[in-house]
Amino acid sequence: MSDRKPLSSYPTSQAWLRQFGESDQPAAGLMLDSMLLLNEEQVSAALRSQLYALAASRHGKRKRVALYAEREFGGAPAFKVESIPDASGRLRRRSIGRKGPAPVSPVRGSGRVGSEGLVAFVISQAHETKPRSFMNHPGPDLLRGKTSPPGSIGIVTDFIGSGSRVCEMLDAFWAVPSVRSWVSRKWIDFKVIAAAATAAGVAKVKRHRLGPEVLFQHAAPTISSHPDCVQADEWSALIEKYGPDAGRGASRYGFGGDAALVAFNYRLPNNTPALVHRTHERWRALYDGAAPDDLRPAFGVRAPSKVIGQAAQMTGVAISDDLSPEAAATILVLSLLRGRWHAKSQVALAERTGMAVPDVMDILARALKGGLVNGSGRLTDSGQALLAAGRRSERKRPVVATNSEPYYPLALRTSRGSSSTRRPSGRP
Repeated sequence: MSDRKPLSSYPTSQAWLRQFGESDQPAAGLMLDSMLLLNEEQVSAALRSQLYALAASRHGKRKRVALYAEREFGGAPAFKVESIPDASGRLRRRSIGRKGPAPVSPVRGSGRVGSEGLVAFVISQAHETKPRSFMNHPGPDLLRGKTSPPGSIGIVTDFIGSGSRVCEMLDAFWAVPSVRSWVSRKWIDFKVIAAAATAAGVAKVKRHRLGPEVLFQHAAPTISSHPDCVQADEWSALIEKYGPDAGRGASRYGFGGDAALVAFNYRLPNNTPALVHRTHERWRALYDGAAPDDLRPAFGVRAPSKVIGQAAQMTGVAISDDLSPEAAATILVLSLLRGRWHAKSQVALAERTGMAVPDVMDILARALKGGLVNGSGRLTDSGQALLAAGRRSERKRPVVATNSEPYYPLALRTSRGSSSTRRPSGRP
């Protein structure tokens, strides 16, 4: 695979940059070059990777996961609810139906289908590949099934920006009395699976009353969390000075106000600054709808060596050129730990480096297994020696220990409850 040129170097990007004053064009170009770029194949691969890893981690009667594509409900409950008399004749509100909500709906009442189509296809593939692990948009009658009932409801999306839309969908499930009953009896929990996410969006989703577990692969950078405050202030000044006053249902800083720096080849999220995603009067968005043909190479897949090289340059970590990609990645991540590792380190490191979250977790797992990091998350003497050797070209190159079978210590993943919990027969 060939290396990509910077996003700012393509004709479409150059036309967009000419809307800025000449003195502001370098900063605007750097903002484009700092964006996380993902294509449909990468999004699909990221979602499948997360789903199959989830399936492999689940066992027992409740191992199945009912999957639903993230979509808008407009305040309506996720399932149809009716008042039905119970055995004593008392009316109780109960969700009904074998079919769940449609996986794809037009965006905001228009005839245009959003990213739900891509996500719905991935869900369909996952169900066909692993029918004993996944259910495809089942209705409440199937969720009550006595044979292999699901133990989790999974909401699948390409991107968690502000987290508001995922939370609205969680609200739609919470509005169903039967779902609330299943949750209170610990028969069902919730997962949110995304290809990419901002740290702020993940935090908001996790705070929802349903307390979902959030799984994602790519950490999307934002201007509000950019490590270079001077650069972030310069970009903020551009946002205030140029472009429309508002975006698609968003402020100048994008929906949620964090100014996400992420683009998909099939759409620009409204979480990006308005000057990037919205065409209004004389101002033109970077692109409307799908990316134009000349930008396609910009969304190509980067080679591992390119990812590490760009991350090292961006973070100022000097790595010897003769290291393997795996060794270079280990040197980079351990150099950026800055002392003690903690449970959120992998997300922060992925956001800073542009590496995928699972890749960062694999590096941390190998470092712990290889004695480079101790149980409390601090670099050991061996880890310090590895960093020293990896930064000095005149020294013998370090050998990074690897395992043919990946090792994932409990400290790097959220623990799950036992699958042997006894279940009363029948769901309300």
